[in-house]
Amino acid sequence: MTDEAAIKRIRSGDEKAIAALMDKYSRMLWKVTSSILAPFETEIEECVADVFIRLWQKPESYDAKRGRLSTWLCTMAKSMALDRLRRIIARREDPVEQLPELMTQAAEYESEGELEPYLEQLSEEEREILKRRYYHGQKVAEIAKDMGMDKKKVENRLFRSRKKLKMIMDDTNAY
Repeated sequence: MTDEAAIKRIRSGDEKAIAALMDKYSRMLWKVTSSILAPFETEIEECVADVFIRLWQKPESYDAKRGRLSTWLCTMAKSMALDRLRRIIARREDPVEQLPELMTQAAEYESEGELEPYLEQLSEEEREILKRRYYHGQKVAEIAKDMGMDKKKVENRLFRSRKKLKMIMDDTNAY
């Protein structure tokens, strides 16, 4: 089925047509959105789904005279992903923290399986907070609720733990 035929069938409410386009273009849209939303996998999934939902709800917004369907879908996916990224940044609970360089260092160590010895030098609570925040992507409010702590206390522990981990890593690598 051609893209034009699929759009005509979607306009008439044919669910099989949208399913066919999803099969055809999901992987491509995943690549586009993941290049923008890389650390936020659930956001990537939702963004790709939203592109197809919008196509299903408003198929008339695609104009074949202006370009190919694949280009239009990629443009929409990129735009939606950027909007999501802006919302993620705006709602961050800890604006001072701009994806700290520490976690970049940590990712490098983790890829080599070397981060664990550094984390072991932290208290159990410090390790738990760092892992929840950076490995599992939990928000400060979630961590506070799960660990039965005040949100401000979690923010302070997070700040101090990152600083302490950075010092441990810097001291170890100084030799």
